[in-house]
Amino acid sequence: MSNPISDGMGWRVTASIITFFASIIIIIIWLFFYAENYTIYQNVAIVVVIFLGFIAIMAATWASWGMKQSREGKWRSSSSTSSSSNKKGDLE
Repeated sequence: MSNPISDGMGWRVTASIITFFASIIIIIIWLFFYAENYTIYQNVAIVVVIFLGFIAIMAATWASWGMKQSREGKWRSSSSTSSSSNKKGDLE
């Protein structure tokens, strides 16, 4: 019997770990071998681009899983599952 929350998490966790370490390795290689030919601002820009690329890959990897969990109602906040109602009159 499969846990519905963990469905599809194996490859996502693997992709997250590989992408994280690949980003770190790319930054190290850049700074040790290629950075001296560029100004400090260009090097900072390269590191920021690598970071943004990492964030984009993580967002693309995890967004579909998060939307699926939200659609199935597995990640509801405690306020939405409470027995009290949120009527307009309650806020006044």
